[in-house]
Amino acid sequence: MERLKNTVQSVRLWLALACGVFPALVSLANDGNRASSPPKPAAVAMLSLRVVLDTAALGSTATYAQLGLQAGPAVQQFYAQRNFAPAWTRPDSGGWNGNAQQALALLRSAPEFGLDPATYAWPTLLALPDSLRRSTQAASNLAGFELRLTDALLRYALHLRYGRLHPTTLLPIPLDKVQTQEAVDRLKLALTDTLLGPGFLRCQPASRAYQQLQQAWSKTLRAVPDSLRPSTGNAADFRRVALNLERLRWDASLPDSGDYALINIPAYQLQLIRAGRVVQTHRVVVGKAATPTPTLDSRIAVFVTAPEWRIPYSIAVTEILPELQNDPGFLAAHNYRLLDYRNRVVNPWRVNWQRVTPQTFPYTIRQAAGRRNALGNIVFYFANQHGIYVHDTPSRSLFREPRRDRSHGCIRVEKPLDLAAFLLKREGQLAALPDMRRSIATRQKCRYDLAQGLPIRIRYYTCEAENNRLRYYSDIYCQDETLAAALFKP
Repeated sequence: MERLKNTVQSVRLWLALACGVFPALVSLANDGNRASSPPKPAAVAMLSLRVVLDTAALGSTATYAQLGLQAGPAVQQFYAQRNFAPAWTRPDSGGWNGNAQQALALLRSAPEFGLDPATYAWPTLLALPDSLRRSTQAASNLAGFELRLTDALLRYALHLRYGRLHPTTLLPIPLDKVQTQEAVDRLKLALTDTLLGPGFLRCQPASRAYQQLQQAWSKTLRAVPDSLRPSTGNAADFRRVALNLERLRWDASLPDSGDYALINIPAYQLQLIRAGRVVQTHRVVVGKAATPTPTLDSRIAVFVTAPEWRIPYSIAVTEILPELQNDPGFLAAHNYRLLDYRNRVVNPWRVNWQRVTPQTFPYTIRQAAGRRNALGNIVFYFANQHGIYVHDTPSRSLFREPRRDRSHGCIRVEKPLDLAAFLLKREGQLAALPDMRRSIATRQKCRYDLAQGLPIRIRYYTCEAENNRLRYYSDIYCQDETLAAALFKP
């Protein structure tokens, strides 16, 4: 309330400064009539908004700060395109108009979208009727409330579309020209409808995952009206849903109409999506907390059957070197070959392993194709800076475990041949299926290049919805804690 008082005081100040020019502008407000009759309320309201939003004296930053506007440039643009006509208040009788009542109801429903009404000053905006009854400065009060409601709605539209935080820095998303115009256009268009809400809410992402989660959460809240207040009732559930709706808004610009593979790390699941529908589902094994699977966007461009595994240097020196220092026969037991820098095979029994350290380890270790190869029968490659990929595994029992964060970062997939068949069908290469199976059976390496490729998205969602039911997953990498600290800080 204190902030709104400051806003109203700023409005009064501007109106007082403007009083000197009012006589000269009265004629304009009365269509050229220079009679001494007072200007019409609507004209006064338009004039007061124009004067209040004039940034010439203090500059835009100071002006918007005095008015308590967080989206000042967007507010300015909105009213300039309306010739500074009020959108929410009734200048003749005072108070909110019908559109404003619908707008306040929209702000009140913010928890259904993982947002907090307090972020948009909803409790303060409700105080307008009482404020007018207690004050003799109705015009300045109206202008202050008018601007604050527009500011709230423009920010609300942007948050519904893009989220509140930048996905990389977790800092508030700054307004750019494109987003400002988009929010202004959305609000203007919504005002042309009989009902404000449906048109306004079309700013949300249209993706399958977002829509399913938001609708399931909305249904849950509507069943328990008290839980519309994030600080009570289902507070823990609200926070979890809010975090994941935020993450889903970060993907608002990505298409949801084509084919793509989606891996949700906390769900231990890979889904193949076609035109917004799941056509295949696979269990997966993901990275341990110490070697987490990263989130990324890429494209599966090639897969290889009967692959040889070149063991990453980090695994070789931290896990295999201690085994070799204990028993050089470890390599033969696991079908590994030791190679020098010229790619020549080295006899591990002729190496003094006690003198080799992680810093002086000069070798490469490879594992030949076969039933015990760590990559299994097939590996799918996609460009990324982390050196990870999707692959088969000989450890099939892992897929029966409820918690499957067991890898060094790569993703092990439950039904790799089904995934390969899907890729070949998209490429019009179904005739290659028998050759693919023959390659696996004979352990003869074969490479399949994909002309189209398949987009792959690796994400971290700890809450999803399916068939209007919410599903919560363990925060295995503690990423919810970091995001919550930024999203819900006072």
